[in-house]
Amino acid sequence: MKSALKPNHYFDHDIFEAEKSAIFEHLWIFACLRTTINEDQAFCTRTIGHYTVIIQNFSGVIRAFHNSCPHRMMPLHNQEFGQGRLICPYHGWVFDENGLVKTIPKHDELYQFCDAERNELRLKEFHVSIIGEFVFVNLSSHPIPIESQFSAKLCDELSSISRHFGDVAVHVNIPVQYNWKLNFENVLDYNHIPYVHPKSFLPLIKKEDKSAEGNTKNEHTRFPNPDKNLIAQSWNSTTAMTVAHWPWHDFVDAYGPRDTYHNFFLFPNVNFISVGGLIFLVQQFVPIAPDRTEVRFTLCAARENVKLPALPAILRGHLKSEVEVLFEDVEQIEALQRSLSEKSSTVNHGAYEHRLVSFALAYLDLMDEK
Repeated sequence: MKSALKPNHYFDHDIFEAEKSAIFEHLWIFACLRTTINEDQAFCTRTIGHYTVIIQNFSGVIRAFHNSCPHRMMPLHNQEFGQGRLICPYHGWVFDENGLVKTIPKHDELYQFCDAERNELRLKEFHVSIIGEFVFVNLSSHPIPIESQFSAKLCDELSSISRHFGDVAVHVNIPVQYNWKLNFENVLDYNHIPYVHPKSFLPLIKKEDKSAEGNTKNEHTRFPNPDKNLIAQSWNSTTAMTVAHWPWHDFVDAYGPRDTYHNFFLFPNVNFISVGGLIFLVQQFVPIAPDRTEVRFTLCAARENVKLPALPAILRGHLKSEVEVLFEDVEQIEALQRSLSEKSSTVNHGAYEHRLVSFALAYLDLMDEK
């Protein structure tokens, strides 16, 4: 089956700009794990669509604002993660938990805003929805119900697994030279594993279940009917995997059986995985340019039952391993990106790639392309 996407969907600047509005400013986009902003005034900053966004904890209430002071458009927070009040570093304006301007230094002397003008001096607020420990932001003034993007069953499973997250997470952002869609398509394509990851990932998958789709077998007679419905693009699977035992496993609250690999595909740009219910990794493919993406990793371990002094080293070791696997993909996908041009032929999908066919149709539907 021919792909519904053309080569220019992966390198055209106008299409990339349209994606920001039609997809990333329309859908619910993963922002962070709530565990990373658990403290009062803790925050993270994200770029979503055309906006930079603050996601901040106000005494347990999570809110999201445009990271732009209404005075001179200066970002209020410049760090990716931190803790501090909403204070503009340029002229000292202070904003409250509702985004309203609270204090303007030397207001009467220098600014002299009337009451009506001052009431308009507020941060643009965005909608927030939290599923378990997963914080999502929607930039639309009239957001779609999150239940129309993620099924109730999937939300329940995300909530269930995230109850096992520990409080400590490690992060790394990796710039890569390819379109964001290529990375999401890559994680949907389990058949690349034997060829790209023959030594790192493939040996861990049990022989009786070499498909990373878990219960989905490699027997395909014809294409399943492609499903372009938005809610069908986010789903999860469980695969049998050999997980070596380490002493620290006995001191954490693991999720489910140990010898399992859980894989959640969250449209449009997140792959969340768990190895043995012991290690949890969020991979997000953040669009930067038509041919540039930032792969953002957030990794944590299962919640400790007793204090583990070695936890930072454990997390760093697992993160290093995950990054090594990513770079095996990066080498191939960057070569693919470099090969694309207006003269490139259209992709020919096999029967097992029905998830990629559905992804393309849902994407075009959001982009209002026929």
